[in-house]
Amino acid sequence: MKGLKSIIFAAAALIAVPTVVSSCSDWTEPEAEDFYKPQTPAYKNNLKDYFASPHKVMFGWFGSWSTGGKGNQLVGLPDSTDFVSLWLVNGRLTKEQQADLKEFQKRGSKAILCWRAADIGANLIPDIWFASHTVDQLEEFWEYDRNDVNSRIEAAKKYAYAIVDTCDKYNIDGFDFDMEDEGTLSDSNNPEVVNTFLRTLREEFDKRGKMLCVDIPGAFRGEVGSSSDPMFFRFFKMLDDDVLENVDYIIWQTYELDHEGLDWFYDRVQNNRPALFDKVLGKSIITATFEHASEKDIFKTHQTYRNHTGLPHAGIGAYHIEYDYPGNPDYPYVRAGISAQNPPINN
Repeated sequence: MKGLKSIIFAAAALIAVPTVVSSCSDWTEPEAEDFYKPQTPAYKNNLKDYFASPHKVMFGWFGSWSTGGKGNQLVGLPDSTDFVSLWLVNGRLTKEQQADLKEFQKRGSKAILCWRAADIGANLIPDIWFASHTVDQLEEFWEYDRNDVNSRIEAAKKYAYAIVDTCDKYNIDGFDFDMEDEGTLSDSNNPEVVNTFLRTLREEFDKRGKMLCVDIPGAFRGEVGSSSDPMFFRFFKMLDDDVLENVDYIIWQTYELDHEGLDWFYDRVQNNRPALFDKVLGKSIITATFEHASEKDIFKTHQTYRNHTGLPHAGIGAYHIEYDYPGNPDYPYVRAGISAQNPPINN
């Protein structure tokens, strides 16, 4: 961010993240804010300006979503959380979740559906739990033939429309397509299926002002320095140029990578799509995981990452962001990450 405009927005970020972090050693000292108390119109306007500003985003996959306590509710997240992917919501929201989502969205934050969908129709068959889906069940329900590519392309469109309908039904802000497995949808031998699916989602979401993201496994520490591409890089290679240009964010599961590892990884991204690299990096969110406490420290490293090309990336995020809730303040790592990426300017 440059110039006077960035100073205004950075000041807004200071208000949106009331716990100012002066160093990593003292980030647990400020008191936690009560997110349930009414905020002033000035606060809300500053937060709205912050979300509209060119800033590095804070993202998370939000699991364990319930109304049993603040740590399991969207409204408990720090106010400057840009958006979350609703992990394993499975296309159905309770009334309590809908109320929580509505309050979360009021401040300007967004929430999008997210699940692994190697096969066409996954997670959207009524009354069948997502882990129990078989390809035979999906083929029968969605009326396609796994051995007929044209049949799969048409079914992929229907699947996209069903996801759009689900987002419309619950006023969800979009979809995050988790690409981790190959199947009838994510098929490296027939990439036109998944590209048609994503183009259909993009076309429909554009009519509604909704988000479309893809999240892809990145690399692990043991691969750094290798002359070959990361093991899961095939999912990135499936996506056509126009699809990459038109998603809102590319979320990379870079859970183990420090600055050196991220530079190595993005060099491979650049080698694969040199003409699009600035756009791809500009949409890229790097992520850590909070699933195990021992793995959280890489999140602090991600806060200060700058690609060696000097080109910007979009921001940072965490898997199971809600696991950072316990602490004083609550969400200490997330609050520190927001401030580190978008430092407030006092003058």
